[in-house]
Amino acid sequence: MKPPPPLVLALRRSRLAAALIVASHAATAALLLALPLPAGLPWVGACAIAIGCARALARAAGRSAPVLLHLGLDRRIAVTTRDARTLCGDVLADSFVGRWLTTIVWRADGARRARTLMVMSDATAADDFRRLRVALRYGRAVESRSPTSGVDAT
Repeated sequence: MKPPPPLVLALRRSRLAAALIVASHAATAALLLALPLPAGLPWVGACAIAIGCARALARAAGRSAPVLLHLGLDRRIAVTTRDARTLCGDVLADSFVGRWLTTIVWRADGARRARTLMVMSDATAADDFRRLRVALRYGRAVESRSPTSGVDAT
């Protein structure tokens, strides 16, 4: 039996993700500044939080942000970034599928560490987001890799 074609999603910048990143970092910095700590220490921590916010925004909307996603039901994934790099790998079981937020935890081929990919509901069309959630929820890893999985074509 021939496997179904991989799900192909074109991702756009998510305003919701940017708002959540800024709001969570601002709340953390405000909490740190409100704590009774020695002089100067809260400001150093707030600066570190601001740097973390800038890095998170760069990952979500910068040159290394994903722009195209190929996902097979065999849990193989290919991610193409804005700077035209394509990485292939396997989706791990730690992925989270929710109504507004989906996080894909995946490991690139030959990599030691896992990567995470946050997909918000406003980053793609509603029907594509639904298909992504279904593919992540019901897709199963195949033990023997077939060269025709459809996702490794770069």
